[in-house]
Amino acid sequence: MKGMIALVVALLIGYAGFTAMKQFKTNGDFTERVIHELNFVDENSMDTAKQDLVNEAKKLGIDLKPDDISIRYEDTEQRTEAQHLVGNKLDVTFVNKLVTITVDYVQPILGIPFHKEITESHIRQIQAPRKEPSPEMKQLLDSGAQ
Repeated sequence: MKGMIALVVALLIGYAGFTAMKQFKTNGDFTERVIHELNFVDENSMDTAKQDLVNEAKKLGIDLKPDDISIRYEDTEQRTEAQHLVGNKLDVTFVNKLVTITVDYVQPILGIPFHKEITESHIRQIQAPRKEPSPEMKQLLDSGAQ
């Protein structure tokens, strides 16, 4: 009898471990998809991005609705390291947007619902600075074009 109980407990622990590892992989795959989607968000594509995430979640076995996804696309003064280096050397400014996607969903493990949240953000450059050539350079360029 004790052997049978030990076997059932071992099977239950093994199943729970396998299910947890599967959910861990699913979370990682879905997080990668959220990060990928950051590159395609702008002020006009938020609904499309939400629908893409809902479709991807369905493929991974996650029950998700567009209302479970929050997307922010806002102006930011934050700069990337490359922009700091270039901006400081050339004394130029960049126009950036901060894209943040937050996804709230429930993942059941052994019938117990566990709340999961993924929040990822990315700085997107939407306008690169242009430095006007000096008057001497303009004159040189104009004379070379003729």
